[in-house]
Amino acid sequence: MPSSGVKHERDLIDRASRQYSLVSRADATAAGYSPWRWQEAQDAGLWLQVAPDHLRHAATPLSFEMSVRAGAAWLGKRGALFGATALRWLDVDVPEKNRAEFLVPRSLRSIPNWATIHTTTQWDSAEVIHHNGVRTTTATRAILDYATSGPTATDLENAIDSAIKLRRTTQVKLIHRLATLRGTGRSGVRLLSELLLDAGGESHLERRFLRLLRTAGYPRPECQIVFRNNGQRVARVDFVFPATRTIVEVSGRLGHTSDRDRQRDARRRNRLQQMGNTVLEFTTADVIEARQYVLHSLAESLGVVD
Repeated sequence: MPSSGVKHERDLIDRASRQYSLVSRADATAAGYSPWRWQEAQDAGLWLQVAPDHLRHAATPLSFEMSVRAGAAWLGKRGALFGATALRWLDVDVPEKNRAEFLVPRSLRSIPNWATIHTTTQWDSAEVIHHNGVRTTTATRAILDYATSGPTATDLENAIDSAIKLRRTTQVKLIHRLATLRGTGRSGVRLLSELLLDAGGESHLERRFLRLLRTAGYPRPECQIVFRNNGQRVARVDFVFPATRTIVEVSGRLGHTSDRDRQRDARRRNRLQQMGNTVLEFTTADVIEARQYVLHSLAESLGVVD
C-alpha cells in the first residue's frame, strides 16, 4: 500500500476508535479515500459492513454494541431495538447474543432485510425511548416481544425480575400491557401471564415467597417499598402488607455477620418498629423448606385463618 494509502488507513482507524469502531463513506472520504479506493478496500475485505454504510475494520471483532449502534444509526427514526436486544441494551438479564434485532412498523415491511428485523401492527411511539444514544423499545414492550420469541420459562422469569429490580418496568405495567394482547393468538402470552402472577420481587427467593402466598390464598403484599420519616429515608423493604403494617424481609439482610452489619440491621429494624410496623424476617431455608412456619407466622400478623 502506498504511503499515502497507509496514512489514509491510519486516519480512518483513528476515526473509528472515536466512533464505537464504526465508520461510514463520509468518514472514508474525510480520511482521503477516493470512491474507487474505498470500494477496493471493502472488496479486499479490509472493511466489513455491520449495517448499510456502517463498517468495521476486519481486525476489529464484531461486538454487540457495534451491531446495535450501526443498525440503530441506519434505521434512525424508522425503528427501535427489539425484544432481547432491547432488554440487553437496558441492562436487563437475558442470554447474550451478538446479533442485534430491530422492530419497525408493519408499513415498513419492505425495508432491506440486512439484519433481523421484526414488524408490528402495534407500533406506539410512547413505547420507544432513547437509551445510551439508541432508540429502543421500553422494557415493558421488550419483555412482551421477548416472550413471543420462545424463551425458556427461566429466561423469561429472569428478564421480568431483572427489569423490575432495575426499575425499568413494574408488574402493574406489564399486566396492563399484556391485557391488550388477550385473544390475539400471540405466542408467549400464556407463559408471560403465568410468570407475572409471582413477579414484583427482586430475586428468585422473593418470587418463591410470592408464589407461596398466592398458592396459600394469602393477600399479595406491596413490593419494594421505601419508608421515610420526616423526609428522611429509613429503609427500602422487600414486602409490606399495608392493612396491618406488616413488613416482611426474605433476602439480603439475614446474611450479615460482622458486628457493624448486625448493628446496622438492628437499628434499621428498631426504627421501622418505632414507626408502628411489625417486622418479620425469613431465611432462604424458611421460604423453601419451612413453608408452614412462614405461613403460620404471617397468619398471626395478618389475621388470616391458618
